Amino acid sequence: MNKKIEACPERSRRDRSQKPALNEAEGTGVSKQYAVKSKQKKNKLLTACCLLPTAYFLVLASCLLLLVFISCSGIVKPDKNGWMEGRLVLYLYLPDSPQQDINFTIEEIGIKQKDGGWIKLSEKPFTIKSLNITNEQVLLTESSINEGEYNRVMIRVSNASVRRNEKFHTLALPQPKGEVEIEGTVVNIKRGESMAIFLTWNPDKSILNNYLFNPSINIESQKVSTQTLLLYVTNSGSDYVSVIDRFENRVVGVIGVEKNPTGLVLSQEQERLYVLNSRSNSISIIDTSQDYVRDRIQFASGIEPIEMAMIPYTDKRNHGKLYITNRGSNDVTVVDTFMKSQIKSINVGNAPLGVSANSSRQEIYVANSGSNSVSIIDSMTDAVKATINVDRKPVDIVVVRDNIYVLNAESDSITVIDTITKTIKGRIQAGINPRKGIYSEQYNRIYLSNYGVGQVSFLIPSSAVITRSIDAGNKPIGLAIDEGRNRLYITDYSSNKVILINPISEVVEKAITSGDKPYGIVLVK
Repeated sequence: MNKKIEACPERSRRDRSQKPALNEAEGTGVSKQYAVKSKQKKNKLLTACCLLPTAYFLVLASCLLLLVFISCSGIVKPDKNGWMEGRLVLYLYLPDSPQQDINFTIEEIGIKQKDGGWIKLSEKPFTIKSLNITNEQVLLTESSINEGEYNRVMIRVSNASVRRNEKFHTLALPQPKGEVEIEGTVVNIKRGESMAIFLTWNPDKSILNNYLFNPSINIESQKVSTQTLLLYVTNSGSDYVSVIDRFENRVVGVIGVEKNPTGLVLSQEQERLYVLNSRSNSISIIDTSQDYVRDRIQFASGIEPIEMAMIPYTDKRNHGKLYITNRGSNDVTVVDTFMKSQIKSINVGNAPLGVSANSSRQEIYVANSGSNSVSIIDSMTDAVKATINVDRKPVDIVVVRDNIYVLNAESDSITVIDTITKTIKGRIQAGINPRKGIYSEQYNRIYLSNYGVGQVSFLIPSSAVITRSIDAGNKPIGLAIDEGRNRLYITDYSSNKVILINPISEVVEKAITSGDKPYGIVLVK
């Protein structure tokens, strides 16, 4: 240590011999001043060399103490997939038609841990009008929160008023500061899972003494009944699946999956729902009898997986082969659901998008949106057996008996192909920018979502005639048909809703609020 320090005075002596010459015109006092500064520099260097190890040790010790504090206090907890939290989805719901016409604004929403403090969920203002949301749901917030038990919700309200004698009259607010605390049953939020809470509001019991706004709100946690008819919707921007009751036409629960869920398919027995997570290159397997994720499948290959179709096994219940189109790598990934593993990757055309299965012919049809073609895969050998050129940008394929109808988005057309001869039979002019289609045997219709103009078209395949097109949201994509109850459901990607249409009267009956960017949709019969 002394030898290293002695090297510094030698350098100082050289500097000292040069420095006075440079400052000779300023007088001899400069040389004395420089000598003093050189001595000070030596002392500072010695002090720094001694303190450096001590400072390094203190920084390292502080980091270790911080890590111990974080892990012990439960602020964040790591798991094999990184830093994860649970997701809470909060709805406001009016189950009955109110008599009172009440307006108010929700300024802030919070939730309280059972044995802890309050957590702020949202400060986004919501204007609530009782007569506008009758039998409707309002999605108040989607929030990531730490796992734990929660038993109270707080909303802070403002601008409350009631209509009387054709005029709105201001109501006094609850105190303090318009805060309303709602106590309910304990809700357990777990890491990586999603949970819905529903605030049911009764406007007719929300005014005290004719002047005080005291909203009558109860908390209901999600309880999905296996006895009802359910609809499942992937919310690609929210990383969960919405569960919709088709009797009440409202969300009754949510199921957390992985990143960017898009395509989904039911097993033949409808007891398993396979959800494709595009940004995770994985498949979440949902048990539809209890509505929870029972397992997952990770697949290695494929860039930008987007859609999925299934050929069921005849000897294995709820299982089969999944065919996943990878838009970014120009191939199809084949996954065995029984072995829970990838078994093959099949090269197809450019930017494959839509995919459909024909179990009776053991064939898979792939729409190659970047090369204007359709690839036909033999599911017995998992090899491409034919490629057929179609119009510009094919995006989806609908199977109708021995024909397939290829939706071409850029040419606004449908190419009809014979599945036996593998030849083109005809071409139909479709709506603007057709995106997806679904066939109803009962109504003998193909329903088409026209993404570019926000419409749904009704096509009679036998006559190749579109009978009508109606407005259905802003950017409709996925479709599901409930033939027994005369209901057609369409996901509207931009408005975060599911549009309900009566296929007989051909009118929109309702819009159901789902999560962010709803994409795929399927129903359990």
